Amino acid sequence: MDYDTYAPLASWFEATWVGDQMRNIFWLFPLMETIHFCGLTVMFGSLLVIDVRVVGFGRFINMDAALKFIPIAIGAFLVNLITGIAFLCADPFRYFPNIAFQWKLGLIVIAGLNALWFWFGEHDVLKQLADGEDAEFRAKVIAGLSIAIWVGVIIFGRMIPYVEY
Repeated sequence: MDYDTYAPLASWFEATWVGDQMRNIFWLFPLMETIHFCGLTVMFGSLLVIDVRVVGFGRFINMDAALKFIPIAIGAFLVNLITGIAFLCADPFRYFPNIAFQWKLGLIVIAGLNALWFWFGEHDVLKQLADGEDAEFRAKVIAGLSIAIWVGVIIFGRMIPYVEY
């Protein structure tokens, strides 16, 4: 990514109150990392319950009960969004040019589109499934993509500290 492309936005993030606090309170960054990890664990665990049931590996899970994890996954995602923005504000000139960060953000956008496809395309049909009943192929594709995309997000997120521009 060209410096001139991201420099104005990076400067804005860096100048925020959050950026200042993240850089000047020595315990804040590790606290945000801990919260980010906990949020990721809850979100991915919730998505796994849903997606494993939809894919068909967890047919013993009641579909209605599995779908009740959606608000938990959304809440955990919001926790990660907030902590992720705090990381970005702490050192935007390190994150913006980082290819692992760029891939992570791209995959998060794709995951969001996949989630919209799930919600508007399959959610109501899945709610009607009886215990042990198999989901349609389209729903299985969405669930399988969800797992793969979020594994990619996790991998690229872990790569951020180790990838230079």
